[in-house]
Amino acid sequence: MADQPDLKAGVRFETLEENQPLTGTFGDQEVTVVRQGDRAFAVSARCTHLGADLGTGIVAEGEIRCPFHHARFDLETGEATGAPAITPLGCYKVEIAGGILRVTGKQGQPDAPDASGSRERIVVVGAGAAGHAVADHFVTAGEGARVTLITEDLDAPYDRTFVSKQVLSGAKNPEEAALPFGHPHNPRPTILRGVKAEAINRQKKQLRLSDGQTLPYETLVLATGATPITPEFDGADHEAVFTLRSLADARAILGRAERAKSIVVLGSSFIGLEAAGALASEDRKVHVVTQDKVPMEKTLGAEIGHFVQSQHEADGVSFHLETTLTSYDGAQVTLKDGRKIDADMVVLGVGVKPDLALAKAAGLELAEKENGVQVDTHFRTSDPAIYAIGDIANYPACDGSGRLRIEHWAHAGDQGAHLAAFLLGETDGGFDRIPFFWTKQGDAQLRYVGHGSPADGVRIDGKLEEKDFAAHFKGSFLQGALVTCNRDVEALETERDWER
Repeated sequence: MADQPDLKAGVRFETLEENQPLTGTFGDQEVTVVRQGDRAFAVSARCTHLGADLGTGIVAEGEIRCPFHHARFDLETGEATGAPAITPLGCYKVEIAGGILRVTGKQGQPDAPDASGSRERIVVVGAGAAGHAVADHFVTAGEGARVTLITEDLDAPYDRTFVSKQVLSGAKNPEEAALPFGHPHNPRPTILRGVKAEAINRQKKQLRLSDGQTLPYETLVLATGATPITPEFDGADHEAVFTLRSLADARAILGRAERAKSIVVLGSSFIGLEAAGALASEDRKVHVVTQDKVPMEKTLGAEIGHFVQSQHEADGVSFHLETTLTSYDGAQVTLKDGRKIDADMVVLGVGVKPDLALAKAAGLELAEKENGVQVDTHFRTSDPAIYAIGDIANYPACDGSGRLRIEHWAHAGDQGAHLAAFLLGETDGGFDRIPFFWTKQGDAQLRYVGHGSPADGVRIDGKLEEKDFAAHFKGSFLQGALVTCNRDVEALETERDWER
């Protein structure tokens, strides 16, 4: 903080570039200021998601946007307006006098909105990014008490990206993955944990739960997410075979990994490779077994796939390509070609599929080939009282190019926030956020904006070996997709330009 400007003493207003954030200090606090015309705004400098310096982000459409994971905050109110952030930024008072901008103090928290006139009950099945975002938006509006959130997890709602990225590597404790609700003094939703939604009675507008309860609803939101794909092989039901989806899964894997010397990860999905990277260590060998010729080739193309593989190999991970498991006996896996690998445990990472059981049993219209629940631009299903969001939602692309079903954490959160805003009467426009996700592969941080395929063509600017590149994928959606490594501002600016 020593080289940051002292915003209490002030900076010359004319030296601030329009919409160019600047981080300085106010006492012992870091504050980011933004000039817009003859006005200025000041907010807490650190993103409330994972603490990135917002002074290195960009400003667009009245928002300051985080360079790490594209969270968004309203400059005037500090509200988190885009996932994965939930908690608002603090706002500071600004004075401009004699050509000097000074931060003079912190603004107080606004009073909770009056929710006394709204009583319709909202029941949300699923407490992942999408379901939690619905509830959180109602909390922000002062109407959190209207919402009942149902989750099969015994844990309180948590950030699922922490499971493979932080918790499994030991960088964070499971407790640190908890998802907060903004505005701590506003009414909270009811959260039912460790229960499953078993059936929907659409005629009576009732939801039957596994604990015997029957919940009435006026509006039902399905945010059931996805379930891990479990391939078949001899020994797949062994106690040392794990899936990785929940915090409970991560705890179980970590408990077994403490005494493991060799681990096999089956599959080279994003989750599978993140798990391999998190579990690799000097005294523990990790093997990735995959049917792919090049890891991630279908999603990122051969060049970036080779780059991802090299990042993990540099950390000691071994790859066994174009093969799969045929059996596991608790001590060794046998591959399709007869080779054997010592394995104290096996982690499955071959991907996920949308959890459509509840929607299908209720007779809701599904997309072609059961690729999600068919919804409109507000995520309304074929039953006007039921909505579907997140991994299960098959929705119209905002550019009219077709339909999308996206399995990204932040995108699911944006869907939940949009639906809540629609239900609260805050918007009548259709959902139009650009898909975005991030992944840590070995020592490389990748950002993915848009929706495209390497099969349609790839152009790479920069040098992969220096971890400094931008890859442009063609596609039918908008401009396709952009994948970057150490070009965070370019990813933010591309997202902004595509939105416009």
